[in-house]
Amino acid sequence: MTTKVRELHPYILPLPANTNERVRYVMTLFSTPVTIEILKLFEWGRELRQKDIITVLKHHSNRTILHSIRKLLTLGLLEEEERVEVRGNRKVRVKYYRLTDIGKWYNILFKDISELDYRVVKEAVTNLSVMFMARIIPFSEYLKINFLELLDQVVSSAIKSVADVRRRHEHDLIVFGSLALDIYLKPDVRVCPGGSGANVAVVASSLGLKTCFVGRVPTNIIGSYMLADLISKDVDISLTELGEDVILPICTILEPLEPVEMKCSIGLDLKSLPTILRINDELVKACNNSRSLYLGEGICKTYLELLSRVYRDGKIVVFRPHKIVLEYYIEEFKSILQYSPILILNEEKENILRSKGFNVPGDLFRAGVKEVIVTRGSKGTVLYVEGREPNTYTTPLVNAVNTVGAGDVFTATLIYYLLRGTTIEEAVERATYLSALSTTQPLSRKYLTEVVKT
Repeated sequence: MTTKVRELHPYILPLPANTNERVRYVMTLFSTPVTIEILKLFEWGRELRQKDIITVLKHHSNRTILHSIRKLLTLGLLEEEERVEVRGNRKVRVKYYRLTDIGKWYNILFKDISELDYRVVKEAVTNLSVMFMARIIPFSEYLKINFLELLDQVVSSAIKSVADVRRRHEHDLIVFGSLALDIYLKPDVRVCPGGSGANVAVVASSLGLKTCFVGRVPTNIIGSYMLADLISKDVDISLTELGEDVILPICTILEPLEPVEMKCSIGLDLKSLPTILRINDELVKACNNSRSLYLGEGICKTYLELLSRVYRDGKIVVFRPHKIVLEYYIEEFKSILQYSPILILNEEKENILRSKGFNVPGDLFRAGVKEVIVTRGSKGTVLYVEGREPNTYTTPLVNAVNTVGAGDVFTATLIYYLLRGTTIEEAVERATYLSALSTTQPLSRKYLTEVVKT
């Protein structure tokens, strides 16, 4: 008769290298339940007196307890220290015990995780990972394992596993775009997570929207770090792809207060792009169940396929094309407009369209768009709605320190307010105000939860 196992959990335990010693080790540890009871009494960093152990386990004989303690000492799971203490007019010898480093792992093996202090769990996970890798390195050549490749694979697989566990089945917003590394050269050199699409996802999530980010990330430590950062911001990344050929954009920000000039290092091969390349049924289903879509950096043909397969009734779709699309893929850009997304341009992109003979917003309306938004930095924002007079919204005066990411804040807050049922005029006005406030923060990723509440 088999017993149904409800849940299995992987544990990594240090054991002797010699096979015979390994068997003897396990048999000694499990030879009596008393050894396990003693191990469970300990907390990390805390000593126990022999007398205290005997008192707690008084349902066992002293002889059994002392014999089990000796086993744990032999196995290297406990350390013993004898001290002389003064009690009244006499000196007595007192034996103290503490867990060894290896003993700590066996200690948590037999405890429910809910019993453990979060600091213990954090230390255990960190040290166990270090121990595992430290043991693998000496054997990497023998096992024909490239250590760096192994490290990349282990970490990226772990991140995707966490993402799958935290997958949402319904979203307020699905963001299509890319991740990037932002390198600031002034006032001090610093590196931080970036990427326009990822920035939009983080801001939207910080505002309370159930947000999913869709892109492609390299299978390496840096890519895993970027995904872990999104997970820590409560962004669903379960639909993001990992690829060995993906090249993460590296954006060099020369001057955070000047008009942004970024030097992005990225390959020309499609397989290297950090944006989604193909649409599958899972992605379409997720988009159909989402209240809104954001189409940022990406391939227009991919977006066209997506929009042709997604139900758009009542769904907010925002299209904010990269300037490369306007410069080199103008026909594909025009094809997307037939699906009537809310189109967001900045002043530079507006000028690119005008240089190609576009009348803004007239030609965009004729192509299918109903609303066009042009952000002009400190000069404000212009909203064009078909059939109405244009509205201009003034940017408030602020003590700006970094304008990078302000457009991402504008987009995320615009979607946030539209999902709350505000008119597009009110949403644009509030987004203009909040994006200006965001420039008072030094990093690319802005956090506006408290600002929005006030």
